[in-house]
Amino acid sequence: MSAASDSDLKVDLSNCDREPIHILGHVQTFGCLLAVSKEFAIVHASENVHDYLGLKAQSIIGSSLADFLSEGALNLIRSRLQTLGSEDAVERLFGIPLLPDNDAFFDLGMHVSGRNLVLEIERHGGGLKNDYGHYVRPMIERIKHAKSVDELCHAAAKQVRALTGFDRVMVYKFHPDDTGEVIAESVAPGIDSFLGQRYPASDIPPQARKLYQRNLLRIISDIDDKVSPIVPRLSAHGEPLDLLLSGIRSVSPIHLEYLRNMGVKASLSISILKRGKLWGMFACHHYTPRVLSYDLRSAAELFGQLFAFIRDQLETDEAQVETVRARELHDQLMSQLAEGRNIQDNFETLAKALQSVIPSDGVSLWVNGFYRSIGPTPTELDIMKIVRFLNSTGSQGVYTTDCLSKKMPGAEAIADRAAGILALPISRTPGDYIILFRQEVARKVKWGGNPDKPVEVGPLGARLTPRKSFEEWQTVVRGCSEVWTQGQTLTAEALRITLLEVVLRMSEAAHKDRLRSQERQELLIAELNHRVRNILNLIQALVNQSRSEARSVPEFTEMVGGRIHALARAHDQITRQGWEASSIKQLIHTEVEAYLGDSTNRVIVLGPDALLRPESFTSLALVIHEMATNSAKYGALMDKRGTIEIKLEQLPENGLAMHWREIGGPPVKAPCAAASARRSSSAPCLLNWVARPKSASN
Repeated sequence: MSAASDSDLKVDLSNCDREPIHILGHVQTFGCLLAVSKEFAIVHASENVHDYLGLKAQSIIGSSLADFLSEGALNLIRSRLQTLGSEDAVERLFGIPLLPDNDAFFDLGMHVSGRNLVLEIERHGGGLKNDYGHYVRPMIERIKHAKSVDELCHAAAKQVRALTGFDRVMVYKFHPDDTGEVIAESVAPGIDSFLGQRYPASDIPPQARKLYQRNLLRIISDIDDKVSPIVPRLSAHGEPLDLLLSGIRSVSPIHLEYLRNMGVKASLSISILKRGKLWGMFACHHYTPRVLSYDLRSAAELFGQLFAFIRDQLETDEAQVETVRARELHDQLMSQLAEGRNIQDNFETLAKALQSVIPSDGVSLWVNGFYRSIGPTPTELDIMKIVRFLNSTGSQGVYTTDCLSKKMPGAEAIADRAAGILALPISRTPGDYIILFRQEVARKVKWGGNPDKPVEVGPLGARLTPRKSFEEWQTVVRGCSEVWTQGQTLTAEALRITLLEVVLRMSEAAHKDRLRSQERQELLIAELNHRVRNILNLIQALVNQSRSEARSVPEFTEMVGGRIHALARAHDQITRQGWEASSIKQLIHTEVEAYLGDSTNRVIVLGPDALLRPESFTSLALVIHEMATNSAKYGALMDKRGTIEIKLEQLPENGLAMHWREIGGPPVKAPCAAASARRSSSAPCLLNWVARPKSASN
């Protein structure tokens, strides 16, 4: 490209998006240009320099700038040159005399281009010199109280039209697909409105958008201007002069044809940046040629920069409101989900909370293959396909689209329920999502001409040029939902972090529950093992004792069975109490009931009750069983006349005395003295079992 001139370059549909619009080699005639080296030697000049400075462009190439300009002008240029701090910086001088012995005043802009310093010279219009902030301050005052971005844009369009005097001023916003839309407008009476119209991305090709991002103001004073060429076309290094930052450079013939087809004679564009990226522009049209003085253009550029700051602040404030709502929802979810065991159990609460801040038609949950939905949503099978699609995107954050059918094959079939989705990953590994769905919304889009027919045959041939008709052209967009706003996406991202925190906390709680359950299980197993060993040892002792006492197998069987039943009854009693201390009176009642049935009133228990610890309970149960068995075989319980009187007496240091007395039974005939002593029913039985008296607190 550097070796080709503008006359050599044929711009058509095959290379329009690569047209080198920054090196076209001409300037508009409302100004002239000089380019000088570091030594201030003139290396390029526009041919119309004669109209401004009375110099012939060809004859001054190679000469020193000091040969033609006044010493005062050179000193000003040198001093301002020191302030050029960045590659895109432009310095301005207003109302200065450039020529010696000449009181003509000029405005001058300077910027660095490669090896050269470019000077752009215009006649001074007698304005306020460099105090162009005088224009801007009241403009900012009038717009800074706007309550929304839409209100701000409409107010700003009015201010720019008042400043520049153009017939139409539009705020033109770029969409993510690089199409543009007129979102605000101010027009003079009798001028058609373009408000709400959409324009294809091809209307402003990529290289033009890059230029607008660096050169914030561009003016075309007259589309029929006879532009002035720059000489020489190539430098001594074989390169054309780069005019990317120039304010007076000529314009692409394609763009001029575009404006002619619209009937526009002059235009002005002021870039609107957002964090260094092109957000949109003020696009100004006039239906007669119009030249703005340099100080007015500078004021318009400054206003565009300040407007961008105010718009960004307003969007930040709106996002802050969303952030506050997200924080409130965070606190709400953390309190409401605190008691839940997992996110599935809390899905309904979670879904309602999400929909309260991010409007949607339906919500689905997919966690470890678990599926649940609220509202109009796709089927479980369709959700599985969507989850696989989301996994393939590689996105770690919130994923949004208002037209799923353009992203996921086969999604057209579910556009009635899932035209748009907002998906929140809720685990650190892919596959778990909460997905918000929006149904299809058929909407009309107003285009500035037929968007499917951008090619027209014009005087310069078949080009990617403007339509010859700019009448409104409507298309109906189907298969898409309402757009997820930036604020909603930021809110969703904040909630995603909240949900990760909730899931992590629930996982930790579940892990602690598992540990506690495992500990309880281990304790239970150990306790059961201990009890089983004790019982087995006790049964073994009973068997051995019964074997020594029994005179026959039936007697042995009866004796062992009775004693085991006594143990079982005692065990039932203490287990019903949760393996806590249990009543001795209840134990006596249980054991004698096995012999007396409903006639337990034949056994009278006197004295205070006592609570026996479990380790003493089973042993005493066997003692009472033996006493009751003996009484049933040989004593008061042999017939229906006798009674037993048991007196309980508390002893010091938690001791217990139990006096067993049988009344009205048959005479006892012991087979031997030892047996007689053992089976005597009149002697008291002193039992020193560790126990504690029963009281209200126990």
